[in-house]
Amino acid sequence: MLRALYSGASGMKTLSQGMQAVSNNLANVNTVGFKQQQALFEDLLSQYAGTGNSATTSISQVGLGSNLTTIRTAYGQGPYESGTDITDLSINGKGFFQVTLGSDVHYTRAGNFRFDKDGNLVDPNGYVLTGRAITDGVEGATGPISLPPGANGRNVMAPRATTSITALNNLGSGDKSSDAANPYFSLLSKWNGTSDTPLGDSAYNYKQTIKIYDASGTAHDVNVYFDGAGQSGGNKYFEFVVAMNPAQDGSALAGTSGAGLLMSGTLTFNSAGQLVNMSAYTPTGTDATNLSNWAPASFGADGLPQFSATFASGGGTQLISLDLGLSSSTGTWTAGAATPAAVGSNASALMGMGGATLASASTTAYGGSSSELRSKQNGYAEGFLASLDISSDGTVIGRYSNGQNDELYRVTLYRFTSEDGLRREGMNHFSATKDSGAAEEGLPDTENFGTVAAKTLEQSNVSMEREFVNMILYQRGFQTNSKSIMTADSMIQKALELKRT
Repeated sequence: MLRALYSGASGMKTLSQGMQAVSNNLANVNTVGFKQQQALFEDLLSQYAGTGNSATTSISQVGLGSNLTTIRTAYGQGPYESGTDITDLSINGKGFFQVTLGSDVHYTRAGNFRFDKDGNLVDPNGYVLTGRAITDGVEGATGPISLPPGANGRNVMAPRATTSITALNNLGSGDKSSDAANPYFSLLSKWNGTSDTPLGDSAYNYKQTIKIYDASGTAHDVNVYFDGAGQSGGNKYFEFVVAMNPAQDGSALAGTSGAGLLMSGTLTFNSAGQLVNMSAYTPTGTDATNLSNWAPASFGADGLPQFSATFASGGGTQLISLDLGLSSSTGTWTAGAATPAAVGSNASALMGMGGATLASASTTAYGGSSSELRSKQNGYAEGFLASLDISSDGTVIGRYSNGQNDELYRVTLYRFTSEDGLRREGMNHFSATKDSGAAEEGLPDTENFGTVAAKTLEQSNVSMEREFVNMILYQRGFQTNSKSIMTADSMIQKALELKRT
């Protein structure tokens, strides 16, 4: 009979522990990223019961009650709810966020992150979200995600000096600057860097203006002038000149009639108007109006001809590649005149581009009116972080006031061999143990890892309906076990009364 008392007592104990799990679940029904707890029970060791029948003694056992086996965490995905900020993150699928504070390394599904005053992306408890820093499109080592503010309290993108410009156009017919002695470089003879208008509108067929930036982020206009240069051997020729505002020229040409000149050259088109070759020269010395003071342009690593620009405002000299749609696979010029002066009126004396390779988009000479096809450059002024985007693969993209977008970080995710082995740390955090195995790092939207959704939060996966059912079961079970104790106690009391009588 004593065993009945013990069994009832163990039942009340385990059911009260189950009720603790239910109460905790209901207390966290609205907790972001909370994972439901489930109480699991087992029966206690049974004892053999004497039956007086040797045939059934070995299978006649009576149990000694119940015991709590474990409080298991149900890691099923919770419902999603719209967040209020782009840094409210949720994981759709497998994985945990990693957050750190000092030497503490925790894991969580609660993605309610915000930037603190130091620019760290933290959860409400100050733990910093982990990711991989991205520099020029290359992912680096894993570490805390941080966008520290500059001296003015804002995250700053440093200015970038222009190193490449693209100037693609369709060139119509027309030769406005004729020079019988030097028809392929007649624009140079018209240039006057000491004038407010160094090249009059009547001197060229078409002008394309591109805004570039020096090392300090100051903007400057660079003009590319085009003009027809006649036909020879079934080909059409155009000359071009690249120039800056002479007043902004900080090179040795400053203050001279050649001030502002950066590059001159020729474009060769076949009868269909397709670009097939080109030449390019840059000035040397201090007299750019002398055609002998020009030398073949150097090539950049991209196979494009380069010119150097020095601005009076400072920032030093910068090399800039010019993309007109043709590049050199060898980085060399074919045999030809070493200077424009040596070309004269002989088209065959023009040097050509070694291993000339035509791009999918290039300058053309299809006739009609001249028009721009494409212009771009890779420099920009200083910018301040205006907003963020976070893509489904975890890429954190900064959008800056200078119009530039920059990939800053890639959020990392983590998984475990046994999630049941994780230890709860409070704060919606878990930590790894020897039972869970070491965390395996991965990236969102890759094999075995979920995707990341911005401005969305995963809510608690607790089901109130299920918890109310469990609550009633535990309550009724607790009452029933207490009744069994009372009944067993009454039976014991009756037996004691028999002895007294």
